Amino acid sequence: PLPSGYPEVMATAVAGLTGASTTMSVARSTRSLRGGVHRRPAGPHGREDESRHGRTAPVARLPRGSSPTVHRVCSSTRGSAIVAHAAAEGVPEPKGVALSEDTWKTLRVSSFIFFWYFLNAVFAIINKRTLSVFPYPWLLSWVQIAVGAAFMLVMWRLRVFKPPSTVGFDAKSWKALWPTSCLHLVAHVTACASYSLGSVSFMQVVKAGEPACSVILLTLFFGRKYSKLVWLTLIPIVGGVAVGSTTELNFSMASFVCAMISNVASALRSVTSKDLQEATGLRGINLYGAMSVVGAIVLLPISLIVEGARLPAAFAAAPAGMAAKGITLFGATVPFLTYLFVGSMLFHLYNQTSYQALGELSPLDISVANAVKRVVIILASVAVFRNPITPLGAWAGAVAILGTFLYSLAAQKQAADAAAAAKSA
Repeated sequence: PLPSGYPEVMATAVAGLTGASTTMSVARSTRSLRGGVHRRPAGPHGREDESRHGRTAPVARLPRGSSPTVHRVCSSTRGSAIVAHAAAEGVPEPKGVALSEDTWKTLRVSSFIFFWYFLNAVFAIINKRTLSVFPYPWLLSWVQIAVGAAFMLVMWRLRVFKPPSTVGFDAKSWKALWPTSCLHLVAHVTACASYSLGSVSFMQVVKAGEPACSVILLTLFFGRKYSKLVWLTLIPIVGGVAVGSTTELNFSMASFVCAMISNVASALRSVTSKDLQEATGLRGINLYGAMSVVGAIVLLPISLIVEGARLPAAFAAAPAGMAAKGITLFGATVPFLTYLFVGSMLFHLYNQTSYQALGELSPLDISVANAVKRVVIILASVAVFRNPITPLGAWAGAVAILGTFLYSLAAQKQAADAAAAAKSA
């Protein structure tokens, strides 16, 4: 990701250069008519090339009656002065500035989406391979979250990311972050367990049922009401997940249950995240970073209690397992700890780029991006692991993913109708 403020700097530079070229041509064409250019002799404090060659520097004079605002703008930067003079001469501001900004935003968002998909797909593959030689989802989840937490602390320390000013490591912040962070842990640990017990493609199809879990939970326990259209979109989701599960050649009930628990935790996390944002003011990367820090602290003792006794033997056996299965990192043979660290960084970075991409997109674009993401991961996993999928199972997965997209559209329509009704009232 590019540093914060980089787009604005580029836009300012383009504005100055484009304005300079446009205004200089106008000044040359109107010099004789307006008399708005005078000559200043080169003196002892003049520019080196002026005193050496005996030339004088043309100075553009603003017309009388120019507003003080224009004069202030002109005195700030050379590029701003030229643009202001063009406006004073009646020349329209060049349209290339807005086009450049739009183009830059398109490139930025496209890069975020590309890396989000790429990192997510690569992480899914590396995570599955890691679990094949290190089948301890609690310990693996802690390592992945802890690496991301350490990364965010370093980025905040170096001011690469602006550190949150509304949250500190105190009792109040801990109390606010605790519920959402715990749900984040449950969602990730059970997802890792599902990866370990079943195929990546099967897990992704089951995860497509998250909207159905969300609607049912919010209706039963939070009193949320949904339109008939929203309920209708759950039919392809539930039907696709059900058919895809029953036609899975390597079906695992344990993998299915873990993926469904992950869906429930993710749905509840979405609910508590809204309250957390209002209570702390955290957004985007900082919200995810704060949850990672708290999650790493909470998960460490739990993972040690559940799987800590097997930790020394697990780390000792993992390198031999990698060698036996021919597991490499992009074709290179690396130590297990390096492989583990890279996978953990991919987990954090794909979540980070997803927050950056979603922050730039409209609700409709987000719906499309999430639906396409699952397709990309499924196709990547099938290409790498060659796990068999029946034609009916493939169609069922496609229907379930399409259902999640339709659900998003229906939920957006319900929210828009509610906002319009409140505004008219």
